[in-house]
Amino acid sequence: MEFVDLVPNSLTFRIINTIDVDDESEIPADYTGRVRRYVAGSLAYVGWYRVGRLHNPGRSNPAYRRLRPDGTLKYELFYTYGELDDPAGGGPAVRGFYADSSLHYEEHYRAGKRNDAADGTPAIRKLRHDGSIRHQLHYTDGRRGLPRARRSSESAFNP
Repeated sequence: MEFVDLVPNSLTFRIINTIDVDDESEIPADYTGRVRRYVAGSLAYVGWYRVGRLHNPGRSNPAYRRLRPDGTLKYELFYTYGELDDPAGGGPAVRGFYADSSLHYEEHYRAGKRNDAADGTPAIRKLRHDGSIRHQLHYTDGRRGLPRARRSSESAFNP
């Protein structure tokens, strides 16, 4: 079923197409808008698409949010035209949460490939329930390993 929502956007309104699906195969190949899926009466996920590919609807809003049956956030994914990518405002492309909403893991991506963040934060960090780091892994251009050394001409914000 398709809905159209009017959402306030500053002094104007944005029209948002929304479809509710029972299966991902119901999403049209070139769809632009919001997709919601309900399982057993509760919202399972919300995805935002642009021309058939997951794409963040805004700088701080992820393209995909998966929810637990009780409505708490399980994980969120930031996409740019169908590829996992750290959001422009900083932060990881992937974040997962424990049932109590505390951070469980985060992953950094650049153009669909795991990559350490611009500030040198490891591409993958998994945390214990108390917030301490359980383990972390470095990646460069999708390959696991040690971070490459910065040249003296490179700034910390533009590796």
